[in-house]
Amino acid sequence: MISLENLLLFVPLAAILVMLPGPDFALIAKISLLDGRPQGQAAACGVALGIVIHTSAAMLGISAIIAQSVFLFSVLKYIGAAYLFWLGVQALRQSQAVVRTAPLPGRDAEENPEEAARPVPRPTRALLRRAFKQGLLTNILNPKAVLIFLTFLPQFMNPHMPLAPQFLELGGIMSALCLCWYVPLAYMLGHVRKAFESSRFQQWLQRCTGVVFIAFGLKLAAAHND
Repeated sequence: MISLENLLLFVPLAAILVMLPGPDFALIAKISLLDGRPQGQAAACGVALGIVIHTSAAMLGISAIIAQSVFLFSVLKYIGAAYLFWLGVQALRQSQAVVRTAPLPGRDAEENPEEAARPVPRPTRALLRRAFKQGLLTNILNPKAVLIFLTFLPQFMNPHMPLAPQFLELGGIMSALCLCWYVPLAYMLGHVRKAFESSRFQQWLQRCTGVVFIAFGLKLAAAHND
């Protein structure tokens, strides 16, 4: 078990790490604003599972092997960069789809009250799984997370006690903090989304997030292995 003193230090620092803007934040914000609250929360659950996987990898020594191997770390880095780049390209392509499917001028909700009153369909399981998978992959393919879990968690552990339960406890806390931050964020952004349903805003947001993901991917690919 982690001592109370260490927990009081760990929780606020872990919360800051979770809340710092990065690929996870950008993905959940994009999905929540464009696709809605359920998909955003599904992506948040994927990120939380990614934290559990990183914790397990650090506990089993897999993270240490990756961090010490220039080849393995580089492979993970370039795969992660390629995935972020692909997310960015997909967002840019979707921004063009928004333009093609935008309603014609003069055919808005005032002229089509039946269309405006139609309830928004609930997302299918396939869409929820897709959002969950995107959140999971964005998190586990981040090589910086490997280093964070390998170097950050042990600072709050007691070396004279079994390490596996301590890894699981601290990783579980970080995963819970992730859910406590991203699930309400997705909920709020999902409601804000109703005020920005115009095709112009959606096109602008897709383009911005596309550029952000491409920038994340390029930055990750260009980063030097420490």
